[in-house]
Amino acid sequence: MCGRAYALFTEADLATRYLKRRPATLGEFTPTANLAPTQLTPIVREVNGARELARLRWGLVPSWAKELKIGASMINARAETIAEKPSFRVAFRQRRCIVPLSGFIEWQRDGTRKRPFAIYREDRAILSVAGLWDRWADTDGDEVQTFAVITTEANGFMAPIHGRMPVILEPGDEDAWLSADTGPEALHALLVPCAEGRLAAHEVSSLINSPRNNAPELLEPVGDALP
Repeated sequence: MCGRAYALFTEADLATRYLKRRPATLGEFTPTANLAPTQLTPIVREVNGARELARLRWGLVPSWAKELKIGASMINARAETIAEKPSFRVAFRQRRCIVPLSGFIEWQRDGTRKRPFAIYREDRAILSVAGLWDRWADTDGDEVQTFAVITTEANGFMAPIHGRMPVILEPGDEDAWLSADTGPEALHALLVPCAEGRLAAHEVSSLINSPRNNAPELLEPVGDALP
């Protein structure tokens, strides 16, 4: 699973990367070193054929759900079952998004210990993680928009840390992922582990285990980088 991440870019960085420098209108957005489920973060989606940025809550809540709190248990969607699961299948067909991240955190089991690692692109570019989004409204009609990160089996680099990893899209695949015209077969072809040689990782402080801690120092290396 992917249960923690970080986003150290700015709104201007996102506009340059995803909107061809068109101004973004996210409002107040603060980079974070410890992004946790139920928190807000920017996503990229296509509306009426044009890309837009929006801030959504991490943890997908289907429109038919009775309570918002269900989202805390649906932060990830497995690529292998995404087209069949009632919670995700409609969003997979109609509401796909990109979740920009600077990197994500995964825990390696070491005996009784769980060691946190920061995983990121080797060139430190923004990761384009495949996601789904949905709308949910409470009994008063107040709407909340939420998202889930799509995960797949780990590639060779990630496997020593954890058996799953987010689906990381190559830049050339982003349009196809967001487009309403892309068919199911082509979409499934994108839901694979990223190519070897793209990622790097290093162990970080266990202070990152608590979402109450949020400072860039949390991401500094502890010990050696993963070979």
